Amino acid sequence: MIRVIIADDETRICKLIINLINWDELGMQIVGVADNGIDALSLVERENPDIVITDIRMPGYDGLEMIEKAKNINEKLEFIIISGYEEFAYAQKAMEYGVKDYLCKPINKNSLLKALRRVNDSLKIKNRQSSLEKEYQTIKKDIRKIRASFVKNLILFKADGFKECSCEEINQNHYFHFREGIFRVVSIKIDGSSKANQNSDEIIAKMAGTMQTSLPELTYDAEIIHTNSNLYVLINYGPDEKEKIESVFTKILNESKDRLTTFGLMITIGYGEEVEDLKKITASIESAKRAIDDRILKGTGQIITFSKTKSGGIYNEDRFYELTKKFIKAVELVDTEEIKKIINTFKEELRHESICGSELKRLVREIGNTYYLTMRNNKIKIHDAFEEQTQLEKTIDNSYSMELLFQELVKHITLSLSKLAEDKTQKNLGQI
Repeated sequence: MIRVIIADDETRICKLIINLINWDELGMQIVGVADNGIDALSLVERENPDIVITDIRMPGYDGLEMIEKAKNINEKLEFIIISGYEEFAYAQKAMEYGVKDYLCKPINKNSLLKALRRVNDSLKIKNRQSSLEKEYQTIKKDIRKIRASFVKNLILFKADGFKECSCEEINQNHYFHFREGIFRVVSIKIDGSSKANQNSDEIIAKMAGTMQTSLPELTYDAEIIHTNSNLYVLINYGPDEKEKIESVFTKILNESKDRLTTFGLMITIGYGEEVEDLKKITASIESAKRAIDDRILKGTGQIITFSKTKSGGIYNEDRFYELTKKFIKAVELVDTEEIKKIINTFKEELRHESICGSELKRLVREIGNTYYLTMRNNKIKIHDAFEEQTQLEKTIDNSYSMELLFQELVKHITLSLSKLAEDKTQKNLGQI
């Protein structure tokens, strides 16, 4: 609860303020009432309030004196001052102490309520800022977290605010040692059964350890983040070190491949393009991700370098539109066999197309989205639609071959339709 003190030398004004407002509704409670500045200040010391509502003219200390002294006790205190004197000089002086609201007598419920809400909003902002500051101070003790957080924001959330900062500012604020040279992102993806997660985590930890030992000797700086079944590595190095750095990743691939196979897991390493400025790192991030997506077509167990010139083009939109029309019709008819046939025919067509893995994933994602959109357009409610779509996205991301990608798409849609049919049956039985 927000703690409030009322200070006014007129008892009736104090009672009026107390009775005008439903304090519980605002999440506030009156913790003290004073009729002079000295007692009001004592209450501030004893009760540790968040808000003080005070008359500007009182015996002992007047309102302004009391505000100044109270601020020395707790600088975060919020004040609402009230007065029968509509004098700008008083209000102006009060503003110097951070007073945001100045109410004139006679006080009415509406103006007091608005003032309290404004001060409440101000308190929320202050508390949030204080919380963030404490959080930052805690994190600051762990430089590793700050560095990893910076890279995670770059790679996972596409944060681009850093582009306004110089390399020196990034080094200073995030504890890096970046220098003029080459910047690159490398992605390492582990695929396979989710049951092998523990083994996967152990092997990923070992790979990270190898990089933490080997890369510092060859780079100006390097940072590794681990998210789900991916490792992302941001490296900054001199042009002469490229081959040695790539040999580190080749070693990781060769050492990990056999061990992962034992647990039914597979590894792919994707090289992002080299850029000469940290501000262009997004291009390296995206190309590293696209390289990993290309494992769907090229296979796992290798290092893939994404190439714009060799990656293939975009699937013909007119042909995809025709496919979508057939697919929508099959979904509307709830014709599971036709849905399977359309998807599998499309898969076979794509085998002869020159497209990249990212484009393939986009097309499959579009088919999935079309399924849910068709259901909505036909007012067919899927209870767990959001969860289903989230799961489909995860499935697409973790599919490491074209066969698996389309197999999972068919499985996902047919399972969704089966659940719908089951729900309908249960509903009909309930009406009997």
